[in-house]
Amino acid sequence: MKFVVLPDHPAADEVRARLPEEYRENTLYHHSGRPWLVGSWAPGAALRVEAGPSKIVLFGAAHTTEPELLVQLEKVRTVRELGRIVERTAGSFHLVASIDGFVRAQGSLSGARELFSTSIAGITIAANRISALGGLRRLTLAEEQLAMHLLAFAPPWPLSERSVWREVDSLPFAHYLSLGPDGTSEQIRWWTPPEPELPVDVAAPEFRKALVAAVAARAGTSAAIGADLSGGMDSTSLCFLAAGQGGRLVTVRRRMMDPVNCDDSVAGRAAADLPDAEHIVLDGDTASPYYDSPDRDDLAMDEPPPFIAMASHMEDIARIMASRGVTMHLQGHGSDELAATGTTYANAMAQRSPIAALGMVRAMRARRRWSLGTTLRVVRPFPPYAEWLRRSSGGLLSPPDIESDVGWEPAPQLPPWASREAAALVQDALRRTVAADPQPMSSIPAQHEILRCIRVNGWIVRFANTLGERFGVSFEAPFLDDRVVETALSVRLADRYVAGRHKPVLAAALRGTVPDYVLDRTTKSHFTMDIYAGRKRSLPKMREMCEESRLADLGLIGREGLRRVLSGIMPDPMHMGPLEKTLACEAWLRSLSAKTVPQSR
Repeated sequence: MKFVVLPDHPAADEVRARLPEEYRENTLYHHSGRPWLVGSWAPGAALRVEAGPSKIVLFGAAHTTEPELLVQLEKVRTVRELGRIVERTAGSFHLVASIDGFVRAQGSLSGARELFSTSIAGITIAANRISALGGLRRLTLAEEQLAMHLLAFAPPWPLSERSVWREVDSLPFAHYLSLGPDGTSEQIRWWTPPEPELPVDVAAPEFRKALVAAVAARAGTSAAIGADLSGGMDSTSLCFLAAGQGGRLVTVRRRMMDPVNCDDSVAGRAAADLPDAEHIVLDGDTASPYYDSPDRDDLAMDEPPPFIAMASHMEDIARIMASRGVTMHLQGHGSDELAATGTTYANAMAQRSPIAALGMVRAMRARRRWSLGTTLRVVRPFPPYAEWLRRSSGGLLSPPDIESDVGWEPAPQLPPWASREAAALVQDALRRTVAADPQPMSSIPAQHEILRCIRVNGWIVRFANTLGERFGVSFEAPFLDDRVVETALSVRLADRYVAGRHKPVLAAALRGTVPDYVLDRTTKSHFTMDIYAGRKRSLPKMREMCEESRLADLGLIGREGLRRVLSGIMPDPMHMGPLEKTLACEAWLRSLSAKTVPQSR
């Protein structure tokens, strides 16, 4: 699905005429007759209604009907009032509306549905894909932002919100884009995080209601729905919720190489408890290896992707689902983050109730082998966000240590093969951001960290969908839906952690619908053996990428440093995540067409 949003302005006709033919497959018009929405989308992908001069389209998964949407639209007089529709509609979708010529366009809180904007022909336009904007004007790469994508996890807030293209603006978190008939635009905040005040006995039913509606937004509209059945608490719970929606369920799981993993037995038991579903198991003979094609040059992504190791596996799933008539596939992204109880959570608890936090902090200290100094840094008040970011900017090339996990976010750190030039670009961007006194997404570090990770997961889903759209399959993450996120953040902090229990809020919400053997799990398996085996198999390709490195050509990494990391049979575990990010950036640069290859500033 690709679409461009145009203001009710005379120049809109000119912009539409300049779009590639594929974007002019569908055109919707303002009440004035000027083009409003132009793009390519399949029948049924858009829910559209209009009432006089007011029009609205929902692209994606929305748990509503045309009659219900029309009733709500008839009550709307200004674009601000559209917030009521967003609040009352479960699912994950783009909302685009024209209210008597004034436009509101927005995506989801997680960024799984994102919008980008630029100026062309004297007006601001928006699109869900940067490639559409690149077809209208030449885009140049912001090398400092590309260098940010080499960081071990993700760019820190708010640099994580910036596009790698200088001429393009990403719609900031929790904002919608307002386009006026005069061609001007404004980014307007529409949502703020709730206070964590609800006790679990009140929050759990609300969380269940939100999650059931999120699944219904996908499964309730499809004859068949796909879902991961890994055996983990998150994806397995979604399978049971989807099975209750009435459509045909098709599940898929990848059998791990690790012979002692505990997910397989849970997944097998769950499959037996879902006898009406079709269950597909991929193993060493049928699953694409990790890092199957790290040197690929066909990533249809507008920005560097968050991963490359599992790209072929995601395509396998999309291909399998498409062959069975499935157009939406559920995944458990976001559940771990909504239930996070790490250092920022310990800090929040210590600020609110030091006595209640004591046992949890002691357990974390023993498990993570913290020194007394580290423990004190965890429980004492963090500095203001801008100050924390300023301090973090000084250690970009320092080796990672346990102290880097103490603060609002993991401290930004570049890999050892990053160049001094890359470090200088990142440091300068950080310092300029600090000078603007950025505010966190929430004044509570634990809430800020959850939202930051939710945004990273949205980025993951967005990339997965660029892979899945080739097969007509959309990857969906119900845990990332606005209402699910909002409900999870409203849970009282003290109720999110129970010693010896895993995700107590989710377990309380789904007890009685999902089997106890799933909800009472305290273990979690990993694909570590699969990752190492895939890396070893693809080392020749990775070494060739090193010698042909586009990042090195741009001066952002040193070939010798990357060559050294790729020379050993058994890599340092600390390098696996950063290496993934570097390879993903390399694959993305290889995928850029000749006309969009960035030039030096």
